Formats: sequence, C-alpha cells, structure tokens
Amino acid sequence: MAHKKNTKAPDLGIKGEEAQVYDRESLLNRIATRIRRSLELREILTTTVQEIRSFLGTDRVKIYLFHADGSGEVTAEARHGARLPSLLGLHFPAGDVPPYARQMFVKARQRVIVDVVSGQKTVSQLDCPNTQESLATEDIRYSPVDPCHVEYLTTMGVNSSLSVPILHQNQLWGLLVSHHAEPKSFTERDLKIVQLLVDQVSIAIAQSNLLSRTRQQAQHEAVCNQISRLLHSPLNITEIRQKVLEQTVKALQGSGGRLYITAEPTAQPAQLYTYSEQLSLTCIEESPFWQQIINPTKDTPNTNNEKSFELLFLNPELKNLTDLPLNTQNFPYIIADIYQESQLEFLKPELESTPIRSLLVVPLRYQQQCVGCLTIFRNEIETETLWAGRLNPDERNLRPRRSFEAWREIKKGQAKEWSSDEIKLAQALGVHLYMAAMQRRVEDTIRHQASHDLLTGLPNRLLFNDRLSLALAKIHQRREMLAVAFLDLDFFKNINDTLGHAVGDELLQDVAKRLKQCLRESDIVARWGGDEFTILLSPIQSTEDAAQIAQRFLDVLSIPFKFSQQELNVKASIGIALAPYDGEDAETLLKNADAAMYRAKQQGRNNYQLYTSAIGNKAFERLVLENNLYKALEREEFLLHYQPQIDLNTGEIVGMEALIRWQSASSGLIPPDRFIPLAEETGLICPIGEWVLRTACAQNRAWQLAGLPPLRMAVNLSARQFQQRNLVKIIAQVLKETGLEPAYLEIEITESIAIQDVDFTISVLESLQRMGIHISMDDFGTGYSSLWTLKQLPLDTLKIDRSFIHGLMNHTKEAAIITAVIALGHGLNLKVIAEGVEKAEELEFLRGVKCDSVQGYFFSPPLPAAKATKLYMRKTQSKAGKNDFDGNYLTW
Repeated sequence: MAHKKNTKAPDLGIKGEEAQVYDRESLLNRIATRIRRSLELREILTTTVQEIRSFLGTDRVKIYLFHADGSGEVTAEARHGARLPSLLGLHFPAGDVPPYARQMFVKARQRVIVDVVSGQKTVSQLDCPNTQESLATEDIRYSPVDPCHVEYLTTMGVNSSLSVPILHQNQLWGLLVSHHAEPKSFTERDLKIVQLLVDQVSIAIAQSNLLSRTRQQAQHEAVCNQISRLLHSPLNITEIRQKVLEQTVKALQGSGGRLYITAEPTAQPAQLYTYSEQLSLTCIEESPFWQQIINPTKDTPNTNNEKSFELLFLNPELKNLTDLPLNTQNFPYIIADIYQESQLEFLKPELESTPIRSLLVVPLRYQQQCVGCLTIFRNEIETETLWAGRLNPDERNLRPRRSFEAWREIKKGQAKEWSSDEIKLAQALGVHLYMAAMQRRVEDTIRHQASHDLLTGLPNRLLFNDRLSLALAKIHQRREMLAVAFLDLDFFKNINDTLGHAVGDELLQDVAKRLKQCLRESDIVARWGGDEFTILLSPIQSTEDAAQIAQRFLDVLSIPFKFSQQELNVKASIGIALAPYDGEDAETLLKNADAAMYRAKQQGRNNYQLYTSAIGNKAFERLVLENNLYKALEREEFLLHYQPQIDLNTGEIVGMEALIRWQSASSGLIPPDRFIPLAEETGLICPIGEWVLRTACAQNRAWQLAGLPPLRMAVNLSARQFQQRNLVKIIAQVLKETGLEPAYLEIEITESIAIQDVDFTISVLESLQRMGIHISMDDFGTGYSSLWTLKQLPLDTLKIDRSFIHGLMNHTKEAAIITAVIALGHGLNLKVIAEGVEKAEELEFLRGVKCDSVQGYFFSPPLPAAKATKLYMRKTQSKAGKNDFDGNYLTW
C-alpha cells in the first residue's frame, strides 16, 4: 500500500507510544496532502476510502451520498479481499437511515459504532444537539443496538460498523461507513484521524462545488457570448437565427426547439425556425396557450372555460428567481410533463408520434413589447437505478430487506428536470434574443422608411443606387452583364390633371405591382420620382435578354387599368443601358439609360431604345487617360498614401505600405485600378515605380530623422518592374541616395510575378535579401504558385489577400483557408500579415488563429504623408514609457 513506506518512524529517539503517535500524524499529513492534490471530487473520495480502509484495517469502507429525495448512493468504496461484497454504485432507499438519525448526524455530528456480536452501540457526539456548539470533550454514550439494525447489518455480512457524517453547508451530504466481517474496536486516536480526514472531505466538497459553479458560470457566460456574437454577426438573419436556435437547444440540453418571431411592422411575416425534434403541428405558437405567453395582456379566447392562463404551469420553486414582475420580462414557463397539463390537450394527438415529454417556453418580451418566443423540448428518458436489494414494504411489519443483491429499477414516462441554472441561462438567452430582434426591427423600420417609396412600397432612388453599385461590383468580379432601364409613363400628367391625384396615386401603385410581376428574383424595380421608374436587370446573358424584359413591361402595361367604372390605358417609354459597355458606375448608367428613354419618346413613345454610343465613348476616355498619364510624372501629379501595419501582439505600428494615387489636374483623383493597368501596358510603370520607391524610402528616412521609431516601409513591384535586369542596382542606388538602411525596406511581389520565371525570381530575391531587404509575397492565395515554389522562394512574409478577409464572417471556407495559410507560413518560419481588415469580428478571428500583423480600414485608410506622420507620432507617444496594448483595438 502507498503508506507502508513511512509506517516505521525514523530513528529520532522516539520510542514506544510516541512512535505510534508520530506514525499516525505522518499518515494523516500524507492522506490530507493526497486529497488536496486533486481538484476532482470523485478522485478525492476514492483516495479517502482507500487510505481510511488501509489505515483502519477493515474489510470495506464506503462513502454514501444522499440525494434530494432522501435516498442514498455508494459513490466511493474500498475493499480488502472478498469477505464483503461491493456496493459501489448501488442505491439505498431513504428509510435505511431514519429521520431522527439524520437529524442527530447534523445537530451533534455524532459518530456511531456498532458491534453486532455484543449487540452494543457506541454514539459519540462532537456538538451539543440543542445549541450545535462544539463540546469541550466528546459526549460518549453506550446502548443496545436496535434489533432491526442488527438484522440489517447481519444481512450485509457485517459484524462491525463505524458511521461518520459528512456535512456540507450545515446539511447532511453523506456518510463515511466502515464495515468489517468480524468484531472490530476503534481507538480514540483512530476516530480522531478518521474525523480529521472526513473534515478534509467536507472542505473538498465545498471546493468542488465552488469549482463546479465557477465552471458552469463560465460555460454559461461563454454560451451567452457565443449567442451574442452570432446575433451580431454579418450573416444573413435566417442563418443567424437558425444557428442561434441550434446553439441554444444544445446549451439547454434539449432534444429540439422552435424560435418564433412575430410579424414585423415593415410587412415582414412571422418567422418560424425549427431544429431537431418537432411536433407535426406547425403553428402551435398561434394557439391560445402560446399566444397568452407571448401577449399575456391580450384577451385570448378560452375555449375550455378553464381558468385564465395564470402561472399554473410555472414551477412554484422558480418564482423567486427574479424580483421583476412576471409580465414585464421574459420569465420562462415550464411544463414538466406535457401529458399532465390540461391546457395542452390539443397537442396530445401530435405527441403520440414523438418522444417529447417536457418543454420550456421563454417569451421574448419586455413589459408590453413582445417579439416572439423560444420553445425548447426535452424527450422522454428512461432512467435506470441499481438498488441494494428489492424493498417490498409490508404495512404490518416493516422489516429490513433479506437480501442486498442488486436490483435494477427502470422508470419511463419522464423527462430530465429543468434546473434553476438552466432556467437562468434560458432567461439570459431570451434577453439576448429579444434585444437583437428589437434592434433589428428598429433598424429595419428606419432603413425601410429611408429607402422605400411611401406610396408604392418600392425601393427609392437611394436604395436603387446602392443595389446598382453592389450589382456592378458583382458583375465586375464575375465578368457578367447587367442592364439598367429607365421607364417613364407617357402622358401621366393628364391623368393627374383630369382625374385627380388620388386616382393617379392608385394608378402608380397598380403600375408598380405589374412591373414587379415581370421581374426575376434577382431584379429590382424602384420608383425614381413622379411617374418615373428605374429597373435593374442583373445579371443578363445578352442584349436580347434586356430587350425581351422591356417588351414584357410594355405588354403588361398595355392591359387597361380599371378604376370604378373607368378603364385607363397607360403607355410607357423605356431606355436601356448595359454595363460594362455603356458605363461602369451607377451615375453613368442612369444618365445613359435616361438619354435612351428620351430617345424612345422621340421615336413616338410606347417603345424601348438601347443606348448605342458606349464603345466610342470608352475608347475616347482611354485615349485621354493615356495622354494625361504620360504627362503626370512630369507634372508631379502622383502622390503616395501610407497605410499602417499593426502588430497583433503589441498593437504597435510596425510598418507602412506605400500606395500610389494620381491627382490629375483635369480629371481629379484617379484610383490606381484605372491607371496602373494602363501604365503596365505602356511601360510607364517602370519610371512611376522608381518614383514610388524613392519617395517611400525618403519618407521613411524622414520619419527616422524626426525621432520616430524605425519601421519597415513596404513597396509593391509590378511584373514589368521586376523583370528589369538592373532592378537590384536601382533599389541599391535609391537606398544610398535616401540614406535608408535596407532592413527598413520591404519589397512586395505577387504570386503571378514569382512564377513567371522561378529561377530568375529566386536570383533577384536572394540578391535583395543579402542586402538586408525584407521580401513579402502579396495577395497570397489568389495566384497559381505551388507549395514547392513557395518553399524555394527566399521570403520573409506572406500577405493574405483581402478577398479572403472580406468573406471571412460569411463563409467557413475562407476561415479554413486563412487558418491553413497562417499555419503554412509559420511552418515555413514566415511572418503572416492580413490585409483588408475592416471589422472587429475579422480582427478577433485573426488574433485567435495567431496572425502576426494586420492592416486595413478598421485601423486606418491609406493616408497622405502629413496625416500618416501625425498618426504615427500620436501612436508612438501613446506607447511612450509603457506597453499599454491589451488587445483593445478600439483605441484605433
């Protein structure tokens, strides 16, 4: 056994009785230490019974845990040999320990020793049973053993028994019981050591309960945080609510659930989300029972002439979980057994085909405002209990059981009870759901009113422009086409003037309905103003698609409109512009569609016309842009903006990326995506790129001379620049002229550049690295480089392309790709930086997967040199003397 190594006291001049005392003290310390080393209660209990059994030398020591119904269970046991059978895991009925004995165990902390052979019982009390104050000396009393108790122990094969109470929070938590098949005496020292160890168990129980509550609280907080993040995630509302329902059902250990959201003021119908186990009846939330929960102040018809829906179905013991009036907040309603609830008779036919037995309903409500309810189901479960012998009570003579052979009891027709902690969690989740739903309703109402026409309910020009801009971005990415149509009702003013504005308004409403019927799901029609409508057809495969839909508009409007006894014939003129041919921005497309519409009017009205001058205009614009580009460098029209790169570990600015802008004297600010491809094609990119490199290095050196901490300046190289045979010499010359050390320059290349000529790329990059320049692969993941190529290239940093970041919160594939890229980069000893970070959720994800650095509009847009300098100085000063970065990125 574990304690035998120290059973003999060391030779310290201690002999006889003192040596025994030393051995027992040493044993006590050793056992207590073993108990304290474990945080798991089950392990502590097992250690305790093992050591006490070994210490006392008895055949069996067990710990007997009491349940709420008074019954007990052997949760830990240690045996020596096979003289006494194992009782581990067996349950004992409440009657095995009489109520008076339970009271004395608590009030007096009494220990009971029974000697079956002599028929004597020794009871020692540590506290006064009247005052429950500790006694100076134990109160020891001797008495005969009750015959029933003798028979009970004899049936178990026990001739000697010691019972010590285990208390927790002044309640009888359980008993430590030692059994021996032969008579056994216990010394005062034995009892004291056992009592001290039982006290250690009480402390361990308190610690375990505290740890369990802390873990549960942390788990519940984590669930609430997870639900909150989901509710405010950028996913669409259907995905959000479905995921929230799934997570809620799992967190509350339900078998299924329903989330019901009432109809919204913006005409959005009621929404129902379901998960897992369900009733076949789809509209239970519209029943009087659920409606009374959702809207308790409304008069709900009571078809059964029963009492009103008071809280008859609410567990009485749960009423004190909150101090707020029940009708002002989302207090949960509990149905422990649906079959026993008379108000749910209408559900019983549906229940027969399902295992559902219990439910919890959380109204999403505050005061008189309710937005729905959350319903969680629990299935019927089958419980199995192993009893120590089968008890058959006989009212004439209640005798002990004649056998303690395990008896298996199986109970059906019940569900797992809803604990108070689960109720509180359900209520907290209900609050989150209510607040999120209300916030979305307010936002939707405001957004709907701001973006829709009050008369027709159609989108207004603001929303149409937004949708058009979004559609243009999509077709640009996917290389598709779209059409914008401008529709004007012919001679509509005559109707207003002759029949009045009320008829005119009704006619506009009917026209809007007919136009909507002609559209596909992806199309949109808006009221532009007056009698003008704009239509977005996206995507289309050809010009003929737009023409066919335009003809459909004309056909459907040619059917007479009926108003009372009158029929009105309405005609329309339509102009169509196509993207990208007739324009690549909303303003241009609308302007050209409007021009085409006037052309249709000129052609006799009631027809459509396609805009036809887009190709010539496009060529002319390109020619002007190219001519101006040749003169831009000479006129010093280029300028650099700088975007900071942030270290995720420290929050400090560790780098800047130089980004070129063109401030044209004739055309204003021109974005890079318009002139960089043209510069690349004409070869102007080489002198422009050298200007960028020199200006960026000079700016970085200027920051250093101003006393700012050194950082690395990132400069992009185009494909044509990189193919220059004297590139390394150009870069070296620029560094020499500006006085910038190579370590503070970072050259960025793309995957497409790297794979054009891998050997040449490696040669150039190695030369740059030998100079001390850092090398970064930009837009990683968008090109076609292989992992073998990546392994060969002398790189320092990988930059994750912004396209993956933008899709991060909507698609799990992007998250998986980003995680893999970061792991790949770190595996190759490379730093990883993510660009295009615009949201806090994106930043939190990147921090979670150990991304090294980030840049994007979340922290700062690209800034002119003066503003970038101010930003860098401010951030440097805020870090002076301390590192105050605690992950609070909101300081940006």
